[in-house]
Amino acid sequence: MRNKKSVIWLVLVLIASFFITKYTEQEPSNVPLAEDELAVVFVDTGNSDSIVIHFPDERTMLIDAGKPDDFDVISDVLDSFSEDTIDYAVITHQHDDHIGSFPEILKYYNVERVYLPDSPISNPQTKESMALISEKNIPVIQAKAGVTVCDGEIKAEFLSPMYEHYGDKNDYSGVLYLTYGEKSFLFTGDATVDAENDMLSKGVVPQADVLKIGHHGSRSSTSKNFLNAVNPKYAVITTGENDYGHPHKQVTDRLGAMSNKTGLAIYRSDHHGNVLFVTDGKELTVTSERE
Repeated sequence: MRNKKSVIWLVLVLIASFFITKYTEQEPSNVPLAEDELAVVFVDTGNSDSIVIHFPDERTMLIDAGKPDDFDVISDVLDSFSEDTIDYAVITHQHDDHIGSFPEILKYYNVERVYLPDSPISNPQTKESMALISEKNIPVIQAKAGVTVCDGEIKAEFLSPMYEHYGDKNDYSGVLYLTYGEKSFLFTGDATVDAENDMLSKGVVPQADVLKIGHHGSRSSTSKNFLNAVNPKYAVITTGENDYGHPHKQVTDRLGAMSNKTGLAIYRSDHHGNVLFVTDGKELTVTSERE
């Protein structure tokens, strides 16, 4: 009987160890950060966007808020940094897979200021968000080319939208370029090839270490010319189960060809879960929830 109890106890310990390890792997944002380190978490919200950025001085930026049912997974990442304040809330555009959980974010977090484009997109999530923003007297800044979100050692500036009217509503997406020391990130929202070409024609497309692939890997974004201009070391596709064919084979083939040529590392939220980048402005490391 004693041997049987010992075996049962060992099994329970092993099961507990498995779940502890699994839980730890699912919280890559919990890794200790040095005082000079910036953390960027691409949150696994499925076929939608949400990115949490934690600054060395404890400021926080949120880029997009996923779908309406993504609040819990986004708040898990925010809470892992012990954050109750979002200094910069950037909604790249008002489609409900980007602004979806923003009403809940506004209810449960202290949002200091909001950046979003002036677009014709309308839905219940946008209407509720704007009502809460007005109620809480939160400053709203239009996301458009040339607008600086923050400056100094860490700088974030919008490169697009460049114009007031677009045929494709995705082109109202705020494209944000963030730099810290020698390292850089380009967040593209759902901007299509047309917006990419506008930026290319104006000569404002920067090289970036990390590129958020446009529109969940849709073939309407991430042209060869744009990808070559950015020449990233890392590409992140925020995608999940969907009926749109995201990410499209044309895009994954294009990324694969660059990977073979330059060593580009490709991450997909549907394969890797949350993806965390940490940088001190000189070195850049990446950790994913799943291998």
